[in-house]
Amino acid sequence: MKIIKYILLLPLIAGCKKDEVKPEADIFYTVDIADKTVTFTNETSGAVSYRWEFGDGATSTEQSPVHTYPEKGKYVPTLYATTKDGRVSEGSTVIYIAKTSPVKLNDNSLADWDNVSQYVLTSGAGEKFFRKAKFDYDASYVYVYLEVNSTEANGDIYDFYLDTDNSTTTGLLTSIPDGGYDVLLEGNILGDWLDAFNHKGAQNAFSFEPSGATEHFQVGTKVQSGGVLKFEMRIVRSKIKNLAATTAFRVGIMATKSDWSAGLGQIPDAGQPSLLINFE
Repeated sequence: MKIIKYILLLPLIAGCKKDEVKPEADIFYTVDIADKTVTFTNETSGAVSYRWEFGDGATSTEQSPVHTYPEKGKYVPTLYATTKDGRVSEGSTVIYIAKTSPVKLNDNSLADWDNVSQYVLTSGAGEKFFRKAKFDYDASYVYVYLEVNSTEANGDIYDFYLDTDNSTTTGLLTSIPDGGYDVLLEGNILGDWLDAFNHKGAQNAFSFEPSGATEHFQVGTKVQSGGVLKFEMRIVRSKIKNLAATTAFRVGIMATKSDWSAGLGQIPDAGQPSLLINFE
């Protein structure tokens, strides 16, 4: 929300005669944030020159500058607009620079995942179900991309084990090393079913209770190419225990047949530690 403030220069009064009131600039601008780079589009009227203070020590006299901030955080940029008569008005706003993701679930494409390279898992030769997994995140979501040797019609069940406080002293201790898993997400994702559970009790007890979370995931594009299925989804951080507040979490995924009659595979590979994802 823009916070608009004005500097009023009061006219001098000589006797009963008033000086003519000179108009101020009408300040208006918009901001577009892409990762750390902000585009300021200045639509101010009545000004002949401008000065920007970006809130990080940098300045500009361009009318509509583009500025890249040095790091994530809260900033208060201010525009000073000067009229031809020398009157100065100012307008400030508050912006938050946070990590953004290139992943878009509503674009009917998986090509945006080509720009995700930090958190990637590729299965070894011994893994017959999972081929690849990618993860990304922003302030609101964790994004997941999976490639598996299967079809949507199989109705495979996925178990996401999440160590949402990145601590082995809480949560279930499983065959996936380096994590104590506080949250289990289980279901046929492509069948619009993924229940959320929170661990309770002893760490060696497979004991989970429903979290009550609803509308906590969304599936995006799905592509079937021969016997390989590729799809994307996102998880709402605020609806999963600890996931909105933590600075890092671990994840491992297992898959079973639709009737739980047999396991299909896991990623990371069996015996490998869960993937650690650090939130900036």
